[in-house]
Amino acid sequence: MYSKAFRVEKHRPCLMTDLILISGFLGSGKTTLLKNLLRLHNGKRIAVIQNEFAPTGVDGKELKMESKQFKLVEINNGSVFCVCLLSNFIENITELIDKYNPEIIYLEASGISDPISICELLNHDSIRSKVRYTGAWCVVDALNYHKTATFVQRAQHQIRVADTIILNKIDLVNAAQIDHVVKMIKEINPYAQIENKAYCNIRSTLLQQVQASTHSEMKDAKPEEITTAVYRTTTKISEKQLVFFITKLKEISIRAKGFVRISNTEFRLFHLTYDQFEIIPLVDYTESCEIIAFGKNIHLKQLRKLFTSATESPF
Repeated sequence: MYSKAFRVEKHRPCLMTDLILISGFLGSGKTTLLKNLLRLHNGKRIAVIQNEFAPTGVDGKELKMESKQFKLVEINNGSVFCVCLLSNFIENITELIDKYNPEIIYLEASGISDPISICELLNHDSIRSKVRYTGAWCVVDALNYHKTATFVQRAQHQIRVADTIILNKIDLVNAAQIDHVVKMIKEINPYAQIENKAYCNIRSTLLQQVQASTHSEMKDAKPEEITTAVYRTTTKISEKQLVFFITKLKEISIRAKGFVRISNTEFRLFHLTYDQFEIIPLVDYTESCEIIAFGKNIHLKQLRKLFTSATESPF
């Protein structure tokens, strides 16, 4: 039986490190949840492992802008739950524990990863004596889940392995819609605790309630045709051009995010999830400009063409 998260006295070395899996489909609010968790932890040694299918991680930069009081490890170019990255994951997590000795590790899985094999992964001989799996939290987008659930089986797998479901964005839907999504969730996982939230506004870090029952085995699903495109550019884009670009990007991408240059000294961070998007002004940003987009068979040429077209538009 798995145990709940434990307390570690200050200055006392950790004998075991708690690991909490954070999953959720693209744009559900995983990074927002992590931001809130980092604010709630006081004086603990926290580590975050972020996994992206793309070769670069925008979310890691965003987290570091929020707080520097944690250790960040990024594993990109695939899922940590894939056999091809298993050795990379084990190497990273053992080095992290040996050097940083964290009390808690949050493993943020890629939005399109299938975490069904998490227990097998953590039972590997080299890490099972160091890591204690204390729960899986899945962030569900209350506004868009009905769209996701119809064509992405991995989103269902993320819910199936979760001990706690954070039903996010409830401020954007009515009570009937919330009830409908809750019903869909319970059909997949009737045992998980469900927390209804807006902006993943959790009040406690102790959400995990690991069930004693074993998660049912599932056969590997046929991979969806969701691909990733990453575009790096130093080209400036005006506010109006950026809105135009995102509006066009919605037609081919279900989720996108990125840092862009407005002028020599001004930068913006944008998030796109289905039909909703937001543009956030940045202060003292000095990092690179890059855009990551997820979509059905999306590729770099499409992304570059859309961005170039937007920057050439006469606004």
